[in-house]
Amino acid sequence: MNRDKQTVEQVDAGLLPCMPHVLLYLLASDETEPDHYWLQAIHEDPVLTARVVSAWASKAGGLNNVPADMAHAITALGSDNVRAIVRNAAIQQVFSAFNSRPTAELKKHWWRAMIGANLAEMLSLQIGYPHPEEARLVGMLGALDSLAAWAVSFKKNGVHETTDLKDTQHQSTIPLPIASGLAAEWRLHPFLIDALRYQREPIAMLLDAHPLVRIVHLANSLADYLTGAGSMPVDAGKLFFGLDAPDLDRMGVDALHSAAETAQKFGIEFTEKSDTTALDSTASERRRHRHALADLTAPAGESPLDTEIKRELTRVVRDLVLMDSLRGLLSKAQDPRKTLIYCSQTAQILFGLTAPIYFVRDKAQKWRAHPLPGQDPRLEELLLPTQDERSLAAMSIHKNSPVNSFSGYAKTMFDQQLTQLLSNSGVLYLPCMTRGILSALAVFGIEPHQRRRLEKQQGLLSRFGVACAQALQPRAEDSAAHTDRLQAQLTALQSQTLRVAHEVNNPLSILKNYIKLISMKLDDGIDVKNDLRIFNEEIDRVSRIIRGLKSPVIPVPSVVSGIDINDTIRDLIEILADTLFAPAKVTVKLELAENLPPITTQRDKLKQILLNLLKNATEAMPVGGNITVTTLDNVNHDGRPYVEIRVSDTGPGLSAAVMAHLFEPVTSTKGGDHAGLGLAIVQQLVEEMHASITCISARSGLTFHLLIPKTVADG
Repeated sequence: MNRDKQTVEQVDAGLLPCMPHVLLYLLASDETEPDHYWLQAIHEDPVLTARVVSAWASKAGGLNNVPADMAHAITALGSDNVRAIVRNAAIQQVFSAFNSRPTAELKKHWWRAMIGANLAEMLSLQIGYPHPEEARLVGMLGALDSLAAWAVSFKKNGVHETTDLKDTQHQSTIPLPIASGLAAEWRLHPFLIDALRYQREPIAMLLDAHPLVRIVHLANSLADYLTGAGSMPVDAGKLFFGLDAPDLDRMGVDALHSAAETAQKFGIEFTEKSDTTALDSTASERRRHRHALADLTAPAGESPLDTEIKRELTRVVRDLVLMDSLRGLLSKAQDPRKTLIYCSQTAQILFGLTAPIYFVRDKAQKWRAHPLPGQDPRLEELLLPTQDERSLAAMSIHKNSPVNSFSGYAKTMFDQQLTQLLSNSGVLYLPCMTRGILSALAVFGIEPHQRRRLEKQQGLLSRFGVACAQALQPRAEDSAAHTDRLQAQLTALQSQTLRVAHEVNNPLSILKNYIKLISMKLDDGIDVKNDLRIFNEEIDRVSRIIRGLKSPVIPVPSVVSGIDINDTIRDLIEILADTLFAPAKVTVKLELAENLPPITTQRDKLKQILLNLLKNATEAMPVGGNITVTTLDNVNHDGRPYVEIRVSDTGPGLSAAVMAHLFEPVTSTKGGDHAGLGLAIVQQLVEEMHASITCISARSGLTFHLLIPKTVADG
């Protein structure tokens, strides 16, 4: 054990190279292949196999561990963890010295590993060993010895001088039992450790050893013979398991054939030596086939295909790293609508695309347009013609691939209408789909000059669509469960709400009558009349809110009209000056845009939003501070004009944990009559206005940015 440990300490097994072809296959087919097919490729590379077993052993803990097979290890780890292992291996590969050198030597080690693993499995089946997958696993891990020796020499000399595996094994400056040292480090079962440790010991020493030890030794010796690094192990076959030369020859042909099929699957190129046809004419057909496969050799230089494989792997890794850096933005969304907004923002960052029209499944299971804030609400009237296979939209979904209207395919009226609605020359359809489940279809407006760049970014576009789908699907599930909970709560609270609404209306009516009487007694020139006007309007607004509570399923629609946003803000500040700001020692500063035209929006909802934001800002500064309310005209967002309202305070800001759930209903820690619903109500009102709101927290305080679509009122 100590010898094994000392050997492992000389080699960083986690940085050994994988076959780039296998890595690219795994990354490229992640979203297209079912899990059981995708994960099968993991154990067709010795280093990926080692990484998975290492992670599995770390999770399993204890002594004498052994996964029943690789499928067992992968299941125990979970497919997400295995995907992370593959991604990390690919990133290391791209940035390692191995990526800059020809893959010829690495191919030979991979070829040798596949043959050894195949032979170990076949031998176990031949003799009736009850754990053939275990034998295959050990046969694959056994290839780490020669691979590690080559890798160390490669890093030391820049490139290995020899091309023969047998020379690699004997010229290394480090001891060879790397595999057994790793197995001991992983606390695998002693039978596995011994099989790896003694795979090159003399035959006489192993006659009474455990069957797995003898299987791996014979498989290793036969693999040496098939790759030209040794002679036919007839004695070992006969003494260990009573197998003669024809038996070994047959298994050799089968093992080589299986390895060749695997190489073909990954696009790993080999060439046959020119002298393979000069075999003895009396040789059997099986022997000819064995020699033809055994003599496959990696090209001396880098083939064009290998160069392209490594280039494509670099592109895929770049896209993965880029997407990972943006997943944080998508993860901030608290509901499907917000997720769509963040996906739109991410598309702008990645591809320079303006806000798309999204189609999502509605309650009737129809794919309906889902307008984003600032988009025409009537877009909801559009349905996606999924049955019409002629449309580019349906083609994009069927192919699960981006499709643009400049691609030469025939366009339908639906495609043309979307082009007009987006005010562009063409459209790009992007399915947000993962694991065969469509979450949304994004339709971006594009121009001809963008086509070539976007087609070059086809892979990144597809990965972006997958990331959006992954962000939307859990949200959709969470949203459905959340809706069920809210419905149950709504039913329980409805009767109580009706009673409260009825009782509150009585004092409100009395207050309105008193305000009217006081106003009649005052002279026309007295300024207090303006204050009474504001109070009267606020009582009316409260009454409308109460009437809305009486019918929560079909709320009373808020009046849409042209309003002066600056005057609305001034009125609200005046109402709150003595009742909210003065007792809290808060100073309010107004920075309002001049000549702001009347905007068509919902006055009551805007007032309620601002009231909640101002109240929150004041409560964030218990010892006093400053609030600044700013309005800005003609703010451009995704190519559309908005009026922006900013509410800033000089409080302490918020932690990242609180910011992550800012607009969600919470249990308030403020005590008193605080319900923790203020910002959740703000978010709901903002969505009903087809507006948007964001928040930025800093040490100097908190700033809310409210964007209201700039629809100028007539007259």
